[in-house]
Amino acid sequence: MQIPLLRPDPLDPLPVDTGHYVAALQSQPGERDALLHLSLDIWERMTPLLHFVGPKTPPAAFKAQTIRNWVTRLAPSVGEHPMYIDVMRLNPTHPVTVRDGERAVLECIYDASRSRGLRFVPVMWVGESTDDHRRMVGGAALQDGHGVALRYRMRRYVPPLGTGLEAYLAAELSALGRDANDADLIVDLEYIDPDDELDPDGMAAALAQMLAVGPWRSVVILGTSIPTMMSCVLEGSVGSLTRKEWELWSQLQQCELDRMPTFGDYAIQNPHPPHDGGGPGMRANIRYTSNGETLVARGRGPFYEEGNEQYRGLCEQLVARTEFAGPDFSWGDGVIDACAAGAVEPGGQRVWRGAGTSHHLRAVSEQLAS
Repeated sequence: MQIPLLRPDPLDPLPVDTGHYVAALQSQPGERDALLHLSLDIWERMTPLLHFVGPKTPPAAFKAQTIRNWVTRLAPSVGEHPMYIDVMRLNPTHPVTVRDGERAVLECIYDASRSRGLRFVPVMWVGESTDDHRRMVGGAALQDGHGVALRYRMRRYVPPLGTGLEAYLAAELSALGRDANDADLIVDLEYIDPDDELDPDGMAAALAQMLAVGPWRSVVILGTSIPTMMSCVLEGSVGSLTRKEWELWSQLQQCELDRMPTFGDYAIQNPHPPHDGGGPGMRANIRYTSNGETLVARGRGPFYEEGNEQYRGLCEQLVARTEFAGPDFSWGDGVIDACAAGAVEPGGQRVWRGAGTSHHLRAVSEQLAS
C-alpha cells in the first residue's frame, strides 16, 4: 500500500450541518442517471452513500474486469464529488481473480475508484465488520487521507451486556486507529415499518451517548419508509406512504440535542436491493416525494404482461396532481411531464427509478434548505 507524501485537501462538502443531506443510493442504472443529471447547487448540499450491489448469486470469484466495469459505469455520475463507498448484497472479502492471485472485492473496488479519480470515504460496520473488513477500511483511510465512516445499524446490533453505547462506539473507533474528529458516524435505522413507534426522546438519549464519544466530523441519521414491495398501494391507483424517517428527524429538533444530526434516507428505495430484473410479479410504479409523504402511482397487472406503455398513464396521473412540482423542478420531473404529454416513449423501470430519484434528491435538498 502506497502512503501519499502530502495529505490531500479535505473532502468538501461533507454532512457537517442540518442543511446537508446524505442519500443512500445503489449503483443501479436509474440512480446513476439521477446523479448524472444533478445540478451543482444540489451537489453542494448533498453527499451520497453509494453501494456497489452484488449479484444475487455471485460467482466463486469475480473477474477483475467485472469490478473495474462497476466503477467505470459509476464514475461519470459522481465525478470528483465526495461520497461514501459501501457494498450491498456483497461480502467485502469475496475473492476477485487478479493477475497475481486473488484479492478481496472491496479492495478491488477501492483501487478501481482511485484509478478513476473518485474521492471517497470508506465505511465500516459497527458490530458487523470482520477483522479483514476492518483492515481494508482502515488501510483505505490511511492511504487516501479522507477519514472513515462508522455505520451503526442500531436496531439490529446492540452493545454487549454491561457496555454502554459510548464505550461500544469508542472501542470500534479505537480498533480502526482513528479519532472521532476524523470519522463520520452514520446511525442507520434501515426500514421503518408503518407500525414502528419510534420515540424521539429515546432516540435523542441514544444519540447523546453516541455524541459523547468525541467531536465526530459528521453525524448522520439514516432511514426509510419504502417497503420491499408496493402491495400496500392498490393496483391502478396513486397511494401514499408517510415518510417516518423525516417525521422522526423533524421531531428530534425539539429534543435539545447538543448536536443535531444530518438527515439521510434511502431516496425512493428499500435498504434491500430488488430482485435482479424486478421479479415476475412486479407492478409498474413511479415514486414521487412530496413533503412528508411519498406518492406511489402503481400500475395494474404484472409488468411482463402490461409492458412499458402503462407508465404513460402513471405519468398522466402524477402530472395532474397538485403535488407535481412542474417539469423544470428536476431532470426527473421533466421526464415525467414529457412522457405524460406523449413527447417521449415510456421506458422501463430503470427510467422511472431514475426519474423518481432525481425528483427526490432535489425535493429533500429544498426541504432541508428551507
